[in-house]
Amino acid sequence: MYKILLFSGGLYKYDLLVEHVDDVGGLIIQKDSLQISRDTSFLREEIKVTLIIPSNEISSVRSLAKEIKGEIEELKLEEAIHEKLINSLKVYNILCKSNSGLNRESLEKLMEDQEEKGLFITADSKKDDTNPPIEECLELMLSLEILKRHQKNDEFEYYINLEDKP
Repeated sequence: MYKILLFSGGLYKYDLLVEHVDDVGGLIIQKDSLQISRDTSFLREEIKVTLIIPSNEISSVRSLAKEIKGEIEELKLEEAIHEKLINSLKVYNILCKSNSGLNRESLEKLMEDQEEKGLFITADSKKDDTNPPIEECLELMLSLEILKRHQKNDEFEYYINLEDKP
């Protein structure tokens, strides 16, 4: 089971959070920066980062966030959005293991194979037939700039966006 969290804090040791999230099998899906100024004086830069984390790793992420002077809060999202984000993590993991881009059909097949082997856990810890179509997950990931898409022959292939990672 996975949880969607929001980290709020400064840039101080932010790279430790990024590394830890990757190490525990999570994904950073969005990073927003805010510069705080008074008149013409720059005071500080704050960030808000949306993360997907395995439930058993929440305490370690909270501990690290406190260490780097940030805060973690669990986001309550609509079930449909939650499922899209969890399935996006599945797509991300498959594409990370691939040495090349994959088309939609290949991704669907690999997701089915991995779910049959029990390698993925759905958001509510059980397999059901209510998962959103992979097209919705791919579009979400493209909009968040997690993926890039290239047309090859008559279909699109999807790749992890390695430029400007959050």
